Amino acid sequence: MIFTTTYGKLISDEVGMTGDGHPVYRILGIPYATAQRFHAPEAISYQRKEIINSGRGYCFPQRMIPGFFNLFLKHFQLRPEWQPRGDVQSEDSLRVNAWTCELDTPKPVLVFIHGGDCGSGTTPVYDGTHLAKQGIVVVTVTYRIGLLGHLRVVDGDRISCDRALLDQQAALTWVRSHIAELGGDPGNITLMGHCGGAFYALYQALNPDNHDLFHRLILCSGQRATPAPLDPEKEYIDFQEFLSRNHLASYNDLLDLSPKNILRLKAPRTFLSTTLEPPFFTDNPLDALREGRFPHIPVLIGTTGDELSMIEIPMWYKRMGIATNEADFSSTTERLYGHYAKLMADALRPESQNVTDLQIKMMELLMFHGASLNLMDQFSRFTNVYGYRFDYIPNLYRGLRGSYHGAEVVIFFNTLDRMRIPVSDENRAAVATVQQDWLAFIRDGIIPGRPRFGPDTKITHYQGNGEEIPFPHAELLRELEETDLATRALDNFMQQR
Repeated sequence: MIFTTTYGKLISDEVGMTGDGHPVYRILGIPYATAQRFHAPEAISYQRKEIINSGRGYCFPQRMIPGFFNLFLKHFQLRPEWQPRGDVQSEDSLRVNAWTCELDTPKPVLVFIHGGDCGSGTTPVYDGTHLAKQGIVVVTVTYRIGLLGHLRVVDGDRISCDRALLDQQAALTWVRSHIAELGGDPGNITLMGHCGGAFYALYQALNPDNHDLFHRLILCSGQRATPAPLDPEKEYIDFQEFLSRNHLASYNDLLDLSPKNILRLKAPRTFLSTTLEPPFFTDNPLDALREGRFPHIPVLIGTTGDELSMIEIPMWYKRMGIATNEADFSSTTERLYGHYAKLMADALRPESQNVTDLQIKMMELLMFHGASLNLMDQFSRFTNVYGYRFDYIPNLYRGLRGSYHGAEVVIFFNTLDRMRIPVSDENRAAVATVQQDWLAFIRDGIIPGRPRFGPDTKITHYQGNGEEIPFPHAELLRELEETDLATRALDNFMQQR
């Protein structure tokens, strides 16, 4: 089917029906901007009489590990439903994708930002069909990833770093301007991010230029991230070292490489870290958060119970510095965490299956749960905050990876059917519970019957029907917040993974 809008014609597919008989449409590959390699995005001037989208999924060039490796690793992110295997790989992939119904009736809008290492807005687990059936317009964003999105390049006096953030900002601007013609309400937009997409969404919320681009915020399983000041002299030295290490003479040689050869470059260890680079950052976002200089919109924040189960694989233990027996446990963890190692171990041992699982839970505590609690504490001083801990377990590998990193996204989007795994009655009940709560948040900014986060640290524990609990280990995490252990744990993880 072809939709005609004021900015052009759109190819769409009918992918389902709402409960009251309205068709659900999927619209893939709408260009929201264009960009030269390593330059900021620029708005597109549409030819209004022409078809402007491809009707296909697009992703930026990336490596995808052959599926047969996963016969041994059983790693959920290596499964085809977590990879954009059906997408067109192209540097011209600044695209949004939409799922909608009843174009004449304004509906709440959900804009989703995926994690920043790989993937795209059309990765199968992000399919918006089931949410659109419930009267939500879903928009997913494809933005520059990897070296194309994050490599810090020096071109004369120009330093370019975090192009992914600029891409996302351009997509949000596009949504506000154009979503009404796709059945969305531009006055009721929720921004949701997962993993790296969560701290991207956080930075979008703390950018004063974005104050009217969205009205709710959902941060799922975000790691701790601290933007670093931009040091032009250091960036110049680091970029020259990067060129030399890859046998390139200049910035122009980098521009001449094919996308396939870009993927083969040896990346700097810090290339995914965020810098306080204009034009996106005109102020330190953490200062804005601490001082309340941001739109006081409702926020939903949380983590899963098994964030790092993807590394619970024996072949990775040595690389990650994980002791495999009790005899080595104390010395290994004390070297990493000092006298706090025993405090964390004593708190987490009752929740752990063995000594390796205990060390992974210590990493999860620092990297994920601590970051989540810190954001809840800071946001709740200025606005309404809901927190969650997610412990539903999809029947993936018979529950081997537990409530893994991203499990809440699959349950909320209800894309278990894309995973080709058994779906139990318990899984269906989990979908119903989470969707009831989160769709209420998207529609009205409140979750009836669930606790708002405050001094009592109460959050919703998603297991069974969902229950109210104090944030686990809040007192310990607030003590650890005064240290640099979380930053050290994350740096070690990013370097060794």
